[in-house]
Parts: sequence; C-alpha cells; structure tokens
Amino acid sequence: MYRRGRQRDFVNDFLPPTLSEFKKTFGEDFKLFNQLLSPVMLSTLKNGNIVRGLAGVPDKGPVLFVGYHQLLAMEVPALVEGFLREKKTILRAAAHQVFFVGNYEILRQELSLFDWFSAFGAVPVSPINTYKMFERNEFVLLYPGGVREALHRKGEAYKLFWPDQPEFVRMAARFGVTVVPFGCVGEDDFVEIVLDYNDQKNIPYLKDAIKSFNEDFKGLIRSDFYYPCQFSF
Repeated sequence: MYRRGRQRDFVNDFLPPTLSEFKKTFGEDFKLFNQLLSPVMLSTLKNGNIVRGLAGVPDKGPVLFVGYHQLLAMEVPALVEGFLREKKTILRAAAHQVFFVGNYEILRQELSLFDWFSAFGAVPVSPINTYKMFERNEFVLLYPGGVREALHRKGEAYKLFWPDQPEFVRMAARFGVTVVPFGCVGEDDFVEIVLDYNDQKNIPYLKDAIKSFNEDFKGLIRSDFYYPCQFSF
C-alpha cells in the first residue's frame, strides 16, 4: 500500500501491510502454495553453526540479500512471509519494471493475487530506489539474474544469469551494507518444464501471445517474456 500523491515514490511512500492483510495473503491466498512447497529456511551463525530459521541474519539494516531465482520465482512469497514472522521486518524486493507499468498494472488491479507484491514492499529495481532503501536501513532483496533467471528454460536449472560486474557492490560499500548471499534448492528438482520458450515460440497461438505481451513493454525488457505454464510434478 502506498500514500497517494501526484507521483509515486515506491520507497518513501510505502505503508506496511496490516495484520489482516498478512493473514489473508499468507493464511488464505498462499496457503495451498506453502503446503505444496513446505519451505524451510536455514542460516549460519557467527560461529559457523547452521541453524533452522533466521537467527544468523542481522537484526538491523541496511542488509542486502543477493540470491538466484528458482523457476517462476516461487521462493519469494516464502521469503517475505518468513522475514515478517521471524524478524518482524519487511523484505523489500527489487523487481523488474514490467510489474509496475502498462497492462500488468491493470492486471494487478483486476486480480488481487498480484496485489501482494506491492503491498508487501516490492519496488521497481533501479539505482535510485536501491540508494533510498539503503539510506533508510531497509532489508533489500535483489536477484542479479532478474526475470530471465526466473523464467529459465529446459536444462537451465540452477544456472546463474548474473552480470559480470554487479552494479550493487559499489553502492552497498558506500552505505556499509551487510551483504548476505543466499541460495534456494528444491523447486527445480520436483518441477519438470514440458514447454519452454523455445517450444512455445513455434506454436502459433502461444507465439502470438508472447509477441503481443512483449510489444506492450518495448524499451523495458531486453529479451522476450514468456510463461512456462506447462510443467509436470
């Protein structure tokens, strides 16, 4: 949720979700999803011991969590919920611009399931937004591999799509940010993609749908978006 104004400041105008919003989102909307994934979080203490939960994670920001996406970024809701439950803090995800503009913005307004992303602190990824969040001592979630990593294709499970020179390093050093690298395992092991982008672009109906969707976001995306909606467990 955000304060209203002529221009939206995704960082400074953010209002934390209410308890009722938290219960509805993670107790109802994502209930079956969490039961399917059964997420477990582990962290490392200063003495090197690995413990269940987030005890090894700093209690105060600024902190930058840098990780890689599983298929469809299915790990994100579990991370956001876990930090709220255990650390009592908002994990602010730096997300692709496409989720905040154009037709996707309309889709989010029509389907409440998409609203949780902004309601729980997601912001468009950009240097200025990252700067503001570090300045406010926020807990920031960043995926250098971006959407391409989340929408990976056959044979690309656990493959990184990170740039050679990540842009966040210099800014994090300036603010004395604690950088916490993390990884996720499991989702790519029980999900098998049946039709990926290379398959869908050769199917007339799906090819046209991909083309139409991507034309709406010219200038915002570097490669075609697609949705690997057909997979088996």
